[in-house]
Amino acid sequence: MPDKHSPEFAAHVWQAAAQLGRSAPRIVDHILRDVFPETTDAADAEGAATILRTGCISEVKRVLRTRPQDEAQSAFDDIDPSFRPYVAPLQRPSYYVPEREEEVPVPELIAAPHELDAARRFMRRKGMECLAEADRLDVLYEAVIARSDGGEPVPSWFQRPGAGPMPSGVSA
Repeated sequence: MPDKHSPEFAAHVWQAAAQLGRSAPRIVDHILRDVFPETTDAADAEGAATILRTGCISEVKRVLRTRPQDEAQSAFDDIDPSFRPYVAPLQRPSYYVPEREEEVPVPELIAAPHELDAARRFMRRKGMECLAEADRLDVLYEAVIARSDGGEPVPSWFQRPGAGPMPSGVSA
């Protein structure tokens, strides 16, 4: 999608979100054919409809994690001032709540502590998954470097919790 259409696409996303909530799949299913009729027809004809839908869902998620232009200044004005020091360092105006299957704005999360808890647990779980994968890549990197340096084994201090089992033939 050319960048010149991004603001137009974002406007469609926010309009649909106002009607349907912030579920990216629901939004895409609602707007895709209207916003990209020729692309949708071509994707259907070429057997790439799922790929197009998946890519659009990713883009809708990105749009939902940013503030709409007209809300950029006042997004957190309605938040109790005692919470603003905690909200100010947040990098996004909304977070995913698995039970709702949608992005939920921070002010709504503050008003619903059980959803705030679900959002923070989801974010933490995703973070732990990323850290575990980074640990596995660290171990792979060290194994590659060790082999290129003459076959030395990976240092035992390098195996960290969450890195997973070492492949056979590689020492930790």
